[in-house]
Amino acid sequence: RETRVAKRLIRSKEGSGGSSKLEEGDKVEARYRGREKYYPGKITRDRGDGTYDISYDDGERETRVEERLIRKKDRDRSRSRSRGGDDRLSEGDKVEADYRGRGKFYKGKISRDRGDDTYDIAYDDGERETRVAKRLIRSKDGGGSSSDSFREGDKIEARYRGREKYYPGKIDRDRRDGTYDIAYDDGERETRVEGRLIRAKESSSSSSGEKFYLGDKVDARYRGREKYYPGKVGRAHADGTYDIDYDDGEKETRVEERLIRKRERGSSRSRSRGADDRLSEGDKVEADYRGRGKFYPGKITRDRGDDTYDISYDDGEREIRVAKRLIRKIGGGSDSFRE
Repeated sequence: RETRVAKRLIRSKEGSGGSSKLEEGDKVEARYRGREKYYPGKITRDRGDGTYDISYDDGERETRVEERLIRKKDRDRSRSRSRGGDDRLSEGDKVEADYRGRGKFYKGKISRDRGDDTYDIAYDDGERETRVAKRLIRSKDGGGSSSDSFREGDKIEARYRGREKYYPGKIDRDRRDGTYDIAYDDGERETRVEGRLIRAKESSSSSSGEKFYLGDKVDARYRGREKYYPGKVGRAHADGTYDIDYDDGEKETRVEERLIRKRERGSSRSRSRGADDRLSEGDKVEADYRGRGKFYPGKITRDRGDDTYDISYDDGEREIRVAKRLIRKIGGGSDSFRE
């Protein structure tokens, strides 16, 4: 007797164990969550009841996928989809690669083939990246990207779950297959939204085409967020992106020009008008805890450099990035910090 024998090791007495059977390790394409489109991956587990667990090439996983939603990977089909017949990459090839998977391609060359469909890239601007997945690399002479594609961080409107109405949000992840993950402004999230259900958010685009230089004092939208934080340009890249050293100690690389603006001297001067109005680390203050309307005593533990502060309250609570308007110096005028 033998227990728990895998289905792939058994065949019916009269059959020759058909070639259409799926086995663990098989490269397949499956209709993720039952949608119309097939996505490449491989079988990680045969459940023995006609369903399978799939590990998709883009990192997603799905369990108990019905056999009718899976098909074996057709080599001819994948070859025809690839750029120009031979899609192999070799050391020394000039390529463009999606740096850190952010959605934007940068020029460089293959410095090492890892032998597992990942490659080390030496970028033309001096950056280096190791083990870049093949799907994030394209031959320099290969097919161009579609003009209506979206980038991670883009503000968009999308038809949530395919409904008629568009809801505002931003691109959280580009799946590189014409679908995107969306983080909606109301807190909802949705994965693998097709490009046809998304439209760019009309905005007063502030692409002044302004150049920035090493050492320039700027305000930048950290990680594409709404708020601007002060810092300075640590490095200017040849592709129009910049490394930013923020005043609060954070660093960020390859920030797009559209997320940066030159610091307005007038505004910072007016904000810090009168020495009286300044807050410093160690100052004893009262702060409106979580904006609830009641002030509690404590002290400034960190000045973030953007008119927000970390507070250590006398009762042991802590709070970070408290807006200046919610803080008043002990002994100071209560409304001298209100905006």
